[in-house]
Amino acid sequence: MSEPARIARGAAVAVWLALAGSVALWPVPGIGAFTTLLAGLPLLLPLPGLLHGARRTLRAAPMALAPALTLALTEFLVNPPARPFAGATLALVLAAFAGLLAALRTLPRD
Repeated sequence: MSEPARIARGAAVAVWLALAGSVALWPVPGIGAFTTLLAGLPLLLPLPGLLHGARRTLRAAPMALAPALTLALTEFLVNPPARPFAGATLALVLAAFAGLLAALRTLPRD
């Protein structure tokens, strides 16, 4: 693996873990534990493949962002006390998606 690919993969994993941490903090502003689990558990599924840099996982990982994106957007629009947490989560979802794309772009072609 080339150095740019290693750096991009490391950045993608770091942002992914920050996103998981952001979702784990959701119960603080009054968002329910069930909602936190619903958004957080899919983020754990691609983590082993992301750590190994598997191309298949990098291609499939954006699907795991959908629950967090949906719930963060809903909480941002509807729940004023949760807006800072939901806004941070929305920004991290965007950063995670960009990180995955960067990691995919730096891998050698099949």
